[in-house]
Amino acid sequence: MAAILVPASFSDPRYTFGQENETAQGDEESNKFVNYLENARNLLNQTSIEYKDGNFTGAEELANTAYLDNFEHVEAELEEKGSHSFMEDLEHMMREDLRDLIQDKADQSELDMHINATDAKLVEAIDLLKGTE
Repeated sequence: MAAILVPASFSDPRYTFGQENETAQGDEESNKFVNYLENARNLLNQTSIEYKDGNFTGAEELANTAYLDNFEHVEAELEEKGSHSFMEDLEHMMREDLRDLIQDKADQSELDMHINATDAKLVEAIDLLKGTE
């Protein structure tokens, strides 16, 4: 019985060349920005939990971390995607509006409505960065 050799497909990752590597780097960069936004979403969820537990200082710290240590890293990328006003709206929601709600000790329902609206915008930003919007 004779063996039949079947050549490997050129789409096989073992046979990729420079172009694939550039795409992988672009995907890695996009994933980094998406991770920042996912972190911000998680921190905002934790902000609501801390606020509900009466830990207003902890809630404010989490909200600040969501903005300063996560969203700020994505601002330029969102602007580059042509979404300056979208980025500014989201920035304002996270940096000013949320902080004001916490400092003013707003009702939990008001805070949660704001966090939910911010979360929806963060999902839009993730879609924009992934190119699915």
